[in-house]
Amino acid sequence: MRALVRAGYDAVYLTEHHEVWPDDELKALRAGFPKLLIFPGVELTVTEMPLQHLLVLGTNDPSYLTMDGPAAVLERARAEGHLTVLAHPCRWEGAGHLLEEGLRPDAIEFRTCSQDLFRAGEAMAWARQLGLPAVNTGDVHSLDMIGQFWIETAHPLRAADDIRDVILGGHYDNHPLATKPA
Repeated sequence: MRALVRAGYDAVYLTEHHEVWPDDELKALRAGFPKLLIFPGVELTVTEMPLQHLLVLGTNDPSYLTMDGPAAVLERARAEGHLTVLAHPCRWEGAGHLLEEGLRPDAIEFRTCSQDLFRAGEAMAWARQLGLPAVNTGDVHSLDMIGQFWIETAHPLRAADDIRDVILGGHYDNHPLATKPA
């Protein structure tokens, strides 16, 4: 969190793989970093073969961890006002299969530390073909990944689910590979 503050971030979504941050831990983290808006999220493996990950931004409800299939996750997340993002959809061969089956997240991850430039181009092609927003994410797994990919929003985020309206309304800009966000 200190590195994110130093890099100039205003907000971050914590999206652990199949883990959610409990309310008390989020509260303590927020108290320790009052200059940074810290929001919950989760990264779910929604299919194994091919491997597909789905981000649900704005929730720390552990029941998402045991949901049966991507369709149920997408339906519930939308009903609750959370943003869903198909994470690194072209990172592995056949990973666009969720899209091929007609399931639609709210957005597709474009540039990230976990998807090279060629794969990012494939993800952008999917987004354009389906009319879905393409968003950069940090997918930060280590300190050296901070500041590589992020979005800047035209509207301030005050609550965790504000991100859904910002992305669906197109009120953001993708920013790759800089020393820090402006």
